[in-house]
Amino acid sequence: MEDVPENAENETSPINDDALIQDKSINIYSMLKENTKLEDVASEILSGTFDDFDIFRKDILDKFLDFVILKVRTGKAYIVNAAYPTKRMDDDVLEKKIIELINIHLYPDIIFKILKYLARNVHDADSNLYLAYLITSDEIIKSIYETFHLFKKDIFEPDRERRTLNVKRIQQFPPATEHRFSSPLDAAARFKYVLEFIALKQNVDHIYKNEDLSLTGIDV
Repeated sequence: MEDVPENAENETSPINDDALIQDKSINIYSMLKENTKLEDVASEILSGTFDDFDIFRKDILDKFLDFVILKVRTGKAYIVNAAYPTKRMDDDVLEKKIIELINIHLYPDIIFKILKYLARNVHDADSNLYLAYLITSDEIIKSIYETFHLFKKDIFEPDRERRTLNVKRIQQFPPATEHRFSSPLDAAARFKYVLEFIALKQNVDHIYKNEDLSLTGIDV
């Protein structure tokens, strides 16, 4: 699901933290299958984020997105356009809850996690649409669009080290990570693909138009 450099994630996570996250993931799924208020589900998820910043560790929000992608991956085909094949969850009730969680109750905490997931997903970009279908919030869409433009500007940065820094920052990769994992051209292309798909499923003219997604030319 995520293409990451060797040892970039989970290698330094203490076993008890991993076990705690697994327990919380199971508990959250149970809460979603029951009639627990989504505000309470969101509180449970957010209470599991790490207090200390560590770029090598996944917290419960990362694991929540992994769970969401898994549920979509095992779901049904959904094609609004042959160029953007994707899937949706089999369970419509669960899907509706997930959409509300992502766009309302976990906002704004989940924004950076979404950007990180999209930026890291190098070799399976089609699956970024699994997540994109669930995104309806203008604020989250704006964040994706603004990040697209950040990466686009970096394409034209002549200094090789500086050119990949913003992508690595969003990916939460150390600056010394190999540049091949963090090409701004590749990252911008992935975000463009997501934004094009979002524009197919809902009206985003007040945020961007198709001509705003060009990869040619330098933004002013």
